[in-house]
Order: sequence, then structure tokens, then C-alpha cells
Amino acid sequence: MKTNYHTNFRKASRKLWGILCLGFLVSFSSCKKENEGGTHFALKDNPTAMTVTSQGSSQTFTVQSAGVWKVEPLRNERWVKIEPREGNGEGTFTVTVDRNTTPEPRQSTLTFVVDGKIQNNVLKIEQEAHSQEGEDDDPYVNLDGLESLEVPEAGLHGRYAMRSTGNWKIEIPEGADWLSIEPMEGRFDTGVTIDVDINTTPESRTAGLVFYLDGEQVPGIFNVNQGGMEVILYEDFNWLGYGSAIFYTTSGETRIDKWSADELARGWGWYNPSADGIPSTYARQGFVKLGKTNYGSDIRSPKLAEVQGIQNLQVTFKAVPYETAGGTRDGTALKVGVIGPGTVSVAEFTIDNWPDYTADPNCTEIWKYPETTRSFTITGATAETQIWFLGGDYDLREAAPNKNRIFLDDILVSVLK
Repeated sequence: MKTNYHTNFRKASRKLWGILCLGFLVSFSSCKKENEGGTHFALKDNPTAMTVTSQGSSQTFTVQSAGVWKVEPLRNERWVKIEPREGNGEGTFTVTVDRNTTPEPRQSTLTFVVDGKIQNNVLKIEQEAHSQEGEDDDPYVNLDGLESLEVPEAGLHGRYAMRSTGNWKIEIPEGADWLSIEPMEGRFDTGVTIDVDINTTPESRTAGLVFYLDGEQVPGIFNVNQGGMEVILYEDFNWLGYGSAIFYTTSGETRIDKWSADELARGWGWYNPSADGIPSTYARQGFVKLGKTNYGSDIRSPKLAEVQGIQNLQVTFKAVPYETAGGTRDGTALKVGVIGPGTVSVAEFTIDNWPDYTADPNCTEIWKYPETTRSFTITGATAETQIWFLGGDYDLREAAPNKNRIFLDDILVSVLK
């Protein structure tokens, strides 16, 4: 049977014209949205996919943005882990893909949100299926499938996976006390945390790890390599031992103008007193606190005497905002600047990496998290340059909230490469 199809060309023409108009409006709306601007977001080197073997792997990505960003999978997959899932400004996140024991390949898609707005960027995670030919069943032990681990000069606190077909163990060589791995033994695929201290020398360093599988040493050495840097100043405040390490416990903390003569001789002081005429900077257990109720406060570094001539510097520091035991939160502003020659790249940071007192009751782990570290640069510094940090503002009596207390630690100043 022959079937005839008749077309109403006038009706089709109207429909086509409507589709074209709709497409123009969508295009115009899209262009308008792009032209309205927004906070820049990109992944360094613009990766669009992470391809992983069936054994699994980890990869760290660098975020280039000045806003508050989040990594959001289209679907929450148990075999994909992201740490951290959010950050503020430039930072990194690590994607860990578990071993695939199924005969099917699998994939996931990560999207990104900056300052509450979804971005066009996506990152596809694609993993091969478990081999049906048996090669995946050969005995092995490795660290995320890596041949070596390259660590930045500023150190590392990262989560990785030991991949193994049996009982595994790691042996760290003597003298490599700048490196720690926890746990150092396990069975099958196990998550491990690797901590590497800041290398405050210009020399690079290497630790050769030895792996064991089912009690037998695996041939070869796994190298952890870390570059050196030209350090101008590094301050960990470990010479301060006042009060409590727990942020909301204020008893025993000591104001900076009450520090001992030896402590003040290290060169740390205040740039200006608070609006009430008193410097409200306090010493705690290996870190300092800026500010109190109604008043912000600052701290000023010694002169950067190690600077040769005029140099550009990189400053990294760790900062945590104040939250009471009951969950009431302070303001989050931290201003930075210099006294003397130099120009800072960033004048103010938002410190919103809130402590979790349930997961971290002693307030020790938060200092290790990548989002606790921030950085800026100084252009044109000399040996006369000093750095200062200010929590909020000197007078907060009319502010809401009227508290902007910030905890500060591990200030590192190095020559910008």
C-alpha cells in the first residue's frame, strides 16, 4: 500500500520562522548573560576529562578563581571521591577513583558552581572496565598508579589510595622526618593521608619509599620529591604557649603587649592599636588570635631583612574564623597590607573555612586542610618591608556582627619564582 504524505508549506514556514526567532532570543539571552560578567573560573591547563584505568587513580586539579567555588557531581557515585568539595579563591581539589571490579566501563561528570552560579565548565570522569583477560589479577601494589609523587615547596596534606592485591606495607627511610603517611600498612585498596612539611631551604629533597606486598619487598623505589624555595621569613609561632588550642576556649590567652621580652624580641608587634587604644592580638598554643568583641586587631611582621635589593615575594598563611561552641559565627574579613615598599596583590580575604568541633574537637586537623591556606604576592619589596594582617576593622562597635576574630598561623614569605 502506498502512503502519501502531504505538507502544509505555509504552516511549516510559520513554524520554521518561530523556531528561528526562538533560537535568536536564546542566543541573545546567552550573549547578554555572558556580557553581564561574573566571577572568573577555570581549571589550570583547561582539562575536560580524567581517564582512569580499572585499577583506579587520583588526580589533583588547580582552581583559578577569586570566588567561592563548589564541585558538584551530576550524580553522587560511591566510586568517585572529591576532597575538598569547595573552596575560596585559588586552590586545589583531588579526585580519587576507586578500582573498577565490574566488567563495564563507568563515567561521571563534575560540574562547578562559583558564587552560587553554575559554570559552563565540566570535567568528565571515565574509567575502563575490569579486564576479562586476567592481567588485572597479577599481584601488584602501588600508590594511585603513580611512578613518583611530586610535592610543592609549600608542603602537602593530601588523600591518596594504596592499590594492592593483598597485604601491603610502606617503609619510609630514616631521616625523612619531613614526610609522614597514615596508615603505613593495610590490605587491598586503602585510603592513606600523606603529609609533607614546608621545605624552607633552597635545596630539593627526596624520600625513597619501599613497598611490601604479602611480606615480600617489591622491587624498585617510589620517590617522593619536593623542590626547595628561597625563604625570606617563616613563622609557625610554636614559641607561643598560652591558653588553649581549642578556638572557643579563651582562658589563658595573652595579649601581645603582655608577651615576654624574649617573645617580643622576635620582632612581631602591632601596626595600630584597636579603636579602644589597646592591641587586641592574643597568643595561643602555637598560633595567634586577632580581635575581640567590638574591636578588630592586627599583627605586624618583622622587617623582611633577607630580601636582596628589590624582589617580588609570595606570602602564604593559614587562617581560621571564630565560631563559638554553640555555632555562633563571627565576621570573616581579613585585611592584609605592607608597611614600607611594596604592593600587595590582594587587600582582603574572606575567611570562611569554619571549624567542625564534632569532627575535630581539639582544633588540630583544620590547620592541615588545603582550604585553610591562602596566599598573595608582594611586588617591589625590600629589606624594609613589613607585612600586616587585620581582622575586620579596628572599630566594630557599629558593625553586624560586632566580632571579627581570626586565628592566624604558619606565615611563609618566599621569593616569587
